[in-house]
Amino acid sequence: MPKQIDEELCIQCGRCLPECPNGGISGAGGEYVIDSGLCTECFGFHETSRCAEACPVDAIKDVEGMETADEELAARAVLLRPDHFPRD
Repeated sequence: MPKQIDEELCIQCGRCLPECPNGGISGAGGEYVIDSGLCTECFGFHETSRCAEACPVDAIKDVEGMETADEELAARAVLLRPDHFPRD
């Protein structure tokens, strides 16, 4: 499932920002947001979502009702980062 940041729990520490391999996390005006179109749950980069692991207050949660199949995550990851997934 794509991730989202719970505003009420987020302490705006910024630890999640450098963790996204797709640059899908942005911060403006003291609020951090994950672009669900860029979230691949770190598929092809890490075993788990690095942003959630880096968050010291567990503010990063699954977007409920947005199940994403591994095939879709893989396709999105290849589209977003062709440099990381060379084609044969």
